[in-house]
Order: sequence, then C-alpha cells, then structure tokens
Amino acid sequence: IVRMAQPSKAAPGRPPDKGSFPLDHRAECKEAMEAYMGCMRESGMESLRCRKQAAAYLTCRMEHNLMAKEELDDLGLRNLDSAKAGMAATSEGRLPQQRGFIAGLERVQAVKSQSARAAGSDGASPGG
Repeated sequence: IVRMAQPSKAAPGRPPDKGSFPLDHRAECKEAMEAYMGCMRESGMESLRCRKQAAAYLTCRMEHNLMAKEELDDLGLRNLDSAKAGMAATSEGRLPQQRGFIAGLERVQAVKSQSARAAGSDGASPGG
C-alpha cells in the first residue's frame, strides 16, 4: 500500500503591518522600481545606498494609489539629502548596519539627554 503524505497544517498568516500592497498591474511605477532594483544590484543589496530610489518608488506608488499615503519620514526615509544619512562609515570603514546598528537608538539617546538636561535645569544642583 502506498500512502500519500499528509499536507502539514500551516500556521495562520499574519497581514502586513501597513495593510495591502497591491501589484502594479499597469506598470505605472515600473521605471522607479527598476531604478531601485538596479541600485540594489549595483550596491550589493545595500539598501542604505539606494534610499533616494526607494523614496522615488514609494512616492510613485502613493501617487498612483498603490499604497496608503504616508510621510517618507514615517517610512524610515528621512534626511535623504544628507550625504551622511545612512552612509556614515566608521574609522574601520564599516557601515552602521555592519557594526551592530540599532534603528532608533540615536533618537532614544537624544531624548534621554534632553530629559537629563531638563532635570538638571530645574534649580536642583547636582552636589547638594
């Protein structure tokens, strides 16, 4: 007797955090997508080097109602004009993600620093 393998039950899927991401059936953003993918191939899949192309692609998708309209800052694409944004190398020549970069950590540290300065300026002297 030959038994057929029983299909395993897959875990239920989880919808994307940002909702649906419809396909571009009319190729309205094909040029922007190809520019982004070309950049990714040329950069060895270093997405930080292709931020401007990613922004252009996402902007095109938003303009053609292929995704919800959002600020590029909210999509992690702020400071696109800054030469340092996402490209700052350490003295060893490594990119932030290669040295254990943690997204948002700089912002948390800045908020903590502001809070500490504000606490120190309410008239309380550190030495008593």
